[in-house]
Amino acid sequence: MKTALTRTKLLASSLVVIAILGGATYYLVDRHVVTGLVSGPDYSEEQLNEGAVDDLHSLTLEQAKKRLNYLVMDARDSINQIAMIESMRLEISPVADTAASSGEKKQLRYDEPFVPFPAAELKTALEALAQKMPAFEQLFFDNQSGLKLDVEPIREVLKRGALPDQREEERYAVQTVYFRDGTQQHFAAVGVDNAEEQDTSKVELKVNKPVERVSVTLTYPSYPGVKKIVLDAKHPKVTGDDGEVYQLTALADDRASLLLATPKNKSYVIEGLSADGKTLYSGGNSSNSSPTAEQKANLRAYYDELLRMQDNFSRYTTSAALQEHLEQFVKGLPDSAGALTNVHATYQFEDTPASIVIYLLDPAQPQTLALEMHNSVPAQARYIAYDNATQKSGFIDNHGQWVVKPRFERIEYSPMPGVFNMQVGRTPQKDGWSQLLFKYFAFVPGGHTLKELPFEIIEKPINADLMIVERETNGPYGVYDVKKQQVVVPMKYVNVEVVGDLFIGRPGLKTYGGDSSYGVWNLAGKELLAPRFSNIEVIGDFLYSTSDDGRQKDIYTLQLQKLNPPGSTAIGAFIQGQPQLLQDRKSGKYRFINPEGKSVPISLPYDEVEPFSNGMAVVKKGEHYGALDLTGKLRVPLKYTRLNPFQKNLASAEMDGFRGLVLIDKNNTLVKKLGSYTTYSLPTNSNDATYSIWDAKNENRVNVFNADGEQVDSYERE
Repeated sequence: MKTALTRTKLLASSLVVIAILGGATYYLVDRHVVTGLVSGPDYSEEQLNEGAVDDLHSLTLEQAKKRLNYLVMDARDSINQIAMIESMRLEISPVADTAASSGEKKQLRYDEPFVPFPAAELKTALEALAQKMPAFEQLFFDNQSGLKLDVEPIREVLKRGALPDQREEERYAVQTVYFRDGTQQHFAAVGVDNAEEQDTSKVELKVNKPVERVSVTLTYPSYPGVKKIVLDAKHPKVTGDDGEVYQLTALADDRASLLLATPKNKSYVIEGLSADGKTLYSGGNSSNSSPTAEQKANLRAYYDELLRMQDNFSRYTTSAALQEHLEQFVKGLPDSAGALTNVHATYQFEDTPASIVIYLLDPAQPQTLALEMHNSVPAQARYIAYDNATQKSGFIDNHGQWVVKPRFERIEYSPMPGVFNMQVGRTPQKDGWSQLLFKYFAFVPGGHTLKELPFEIIEKPINADLMIVERETNGPYGVYDVKKQQVVVPMKYVNVEVVGDLFIGRPGLKTYGGDSSYGVWNLAGKELLAPRFSNIEVIGDFLYSTSDDGRQKDIYTLQLQKLNPPGSTAIGAFIQGQPQLLQDRKSGKYRFINPEGKSVPISLPYDEVEPFSNGMAVVKKGEHYGALDLTGKLRVPLKYTRLNPFQKNLASAEMDGFRGLVLIDKNNTLVKKLGSYTTYSLPTNSNDATYSIWDAKNENRVNVFNADGEQVDSYERE
């Protein structure tokens, strides 16, 4: 049964609102006459019978007349509220900004801006991802297997083409299964069809044969295009060619109110921007539907008919006749379903926006993409499988046949192909729990016999055959050859590192403590540098050793060719292709060498020389500092009482006549006077310098500057 139109509820309750725009305060005021208002008599409570049309027939004629009064008043109220909202307009008058004048600064949060990513761009991104061969994991059972598709990288791309917080709606349909024995079958022949399964990234197969790859059809929604609308105080309304309307009705108190008439089949994203274009954090929104032009016309016709029925009430002999007449009238009204949806929405932000951006998105359309996904587990002679009947694990071969019966509680793949981590028991704990015990196993070549391996932890694989292993927690370490099934570097070293063919570490049984020195061995366990160094460090393509007393630093290539001559020690390192600084231990003289160990023709008649940093080397003669470039030219004269390593193109310095730090460039141009400092950080050959400088006007405030002299932070010093 078709009944009278539901009363329209609108949010506006006042015609005067305060707004804040771009640091100044404004009023949004309605200064013109509201058009479209209707008037009529007011009714007392005794003259009204609140309710709808549905139950008119159950009332007496006297009560039906009171119900008619209520329907008239209700329709009139709705018409007037609509008229008041539609007559509002944005007018701006500046007034004093008391918050700004008091010096208060509001700490704001910001959202990541919405970046439109329509269908064509999304497809291109997905196709690029498909070229990287997405993976799946295959889990084996006694007579079945499961495929778990790794779809997270795909979903990350799909999120870019979806509305904020929109749930993923993609579906994955396996088409063809390619087995590792060279056969292939359509999924319909070997797959378990589960139409009720919500997560389509998990697939079941009726066989447990190892799979090499699968072809998959990805179906996902995306919007073909997007339209951007910007509203602000100067441009509060935009009207489209098809009658759509985007109107700003209020901009005040950290919120924005909008009247929107948008196509029904489109979606939109609304953001509030600060004056400098940042996306303000949104604290939520509320919205109410507003009537279309057709609905307003029907509402007015309905109201006029109610008035006529009041005037001719004596014609109705029963309340049922009254209801029937009203229902027939409503049925005869024109269809009010239009192409647009009218909405009145209010959005709350961290601060009052300077502008509102609306992204109108075309209706989402289903898209498809063909993918080829590969098994993440490399091809092996055997695979872990789970037996549903015994609830134990064992191993199957490439044909799905058991080669190790399912008798283990748990088996896991390790980071090293061909090595398995297997549960071998439990250790009871005092609190009633038990600790699971695991050991590593590998198969003896030429058969299906498992061999327990003599270590508890795999630190990391080195290559296809070798891996760094740890005998037990906290040490010691060595190298194990899986192919030979033997330890090739004994497990008697700690703090180890493998670089190329070099095994660096120090003899010891525990990682803590420092009662031994570092040395270098090859991956067959042969000693290359005796363990007599306090530290060995690899930087780029060079190895640096430091003597036990810390006074001597030598440079080696990764082939262990020593580059610094006898009697000299290295300072700094080869970085960014810059020469290496050396100092003669006896004479104290400096020189630079290149990566071949040959001297660089740079004259260094200075008392102190520092390594190159970003193409400049600080030097000192007497009490003053300067800096050389890579050709040896003194680009910064010896005039500073302190000169720090260059960061990017600038260096901080101290000089006579100014208290504190200044920034100079490589041509000795004074770029900025920073002032008195508390601390500063200067990583060599870095761009990450930070300078903490006392504020010249506030003795308790510290301002922080970066390598470019830009202020990046400020705080009160306690």
